[in-house]
Amino acid sequence: MNLAWVPSRSAEAARRSKPELSPHATLHSSIEAIPREVWDGMLAGDSESYEFYRAIEPTPPPGFRLGAISVSKGDRKLAVAPIFQVNYRLDTPLQGGLRRITNWVHTRMPGLMSLSVIGIGSPMSDNCTIGFLPELDSGERALVFGAMLDRLKQEARAHRISLLAIKGLGRLARELGQILGEHGYLHATTVPVAMLPLPFDTFDAWLNSLPKKERIYFRKKLKSAADLRIEYRTSIKGLEPQIVALFEATLAQSNVDYGDFEKLDAGYFSNVVDCLGEGMQMMLCWKGDELISFQLCLIGRDCIINKQLGMKYPEAREHNLFFVNWLMLVRYAIEKGVGLIEMGATTYATKLLFGGHLERRWLYFRCRWKIATAVIKPFLRFADFERNDRELMKLHAIVHEQGPT
Repeated sequence: MNLAWVPSRSAEAARRSKPELSPHATLHSSIEAIPREVWDGMLAGDSESYEFYRAIEPTPPPGFRLGAISVSKGDRKLAVAPIFQVNYRLDTPLQGGLRRITNWVHTRMPGLMSLSVIGIGSPMSDNCTIGFLPELDSGERALVFGAMLDRLKQEARAHRISLLAIKGLGRLARELGQILGEHGYLHATTVPVAMLPLPFDTFDAWLNSLPKKERIYFRKKLKSAADLRIEYRTSIKGLEPQIVALFEATLAQSNVDYGDFEKLDAGYFSNVVDCLGEGMQMMLCWKGDELISFQLCLIGRDCIINKQLGMKYPEAREHNLFFVNWLMLVRYAIEKGVGLIEMGATTYATKLLFGGHLERRWLYFRCRWKIATAVIKPFLRFADFERNDRELMKLHAIVHEQGPT
């Protein structure tokens, strides 16, 4: 089925030069409908791999449905991406006093604060994974992505879904921003991601690259590891309840609340560990026979992504577990020759001590009805995560732009 859409200038040029390209998009209830070799051919070496999305599909966060979308011409796949559906709390970006007010409203009138959403991306990632056939040029990618957007619009109309979204768009935002604008999408920042480049041959070389104050600070923190037993696991059978408890204890310490996007299904950790093999690392820290922290990471060709860190309190402070986990990961990355760690969102000021920077991510969205999109445009600042994060507002850090200013 061909999809009607209004092409951008670059997409129109691609269509004139290659008239045989007539993509159509398909929604899939499971990523397994897309062959692994097709996905890997478009997203080779990604830390958040086909196996990662396959592993999380049976254990989505509460309230979410996960799937995938592909664009094809005949039997040939041109693009792939994960998708999600959820009833979204409109006050998710708000924090502090405003959030307490909206929580009060939500408990009494939940329908007023939530809208149904279908989106490209994943609640389990700070990145919007979109893979294109490598030989497509920028105009053809715009044409193919336009087919994805049209398919979302069709699904929203058919099932009366209120909002359409593209979550966590990073490096592709500049390239795809024009076609998103032509499809009526507004944009706001979502949570930025702390990135740590590691162009070093040894762990000591990295330490020596830091300012003296941070270098001394980290060496002191690293001494705490001498009192701990650090273990790398390929199975967590029997430890699942402890790991979930550590994660929830750490989540409770957070100064921000992003609702269902932070929650995990109890089976998530075992699924990821069992399915990914060498594509993940589960590090456990023990004090004697007591498990006091874990860190789950995804291992890609060029990047390691920290997914979850869980710690027991007050032991976390007594043993400097936050720093021990991160310093061990930096050592591991350098020894394996992986030149970048994606440290994730929140606790930005502390993560920046390691020598990295923040990268901006974008949330694009539109209502099913054009008039509703126009009505909410003046209130965009309430949908902007950066403007509603107190730490980010106080933090004077360089945010590397990935999209519109």
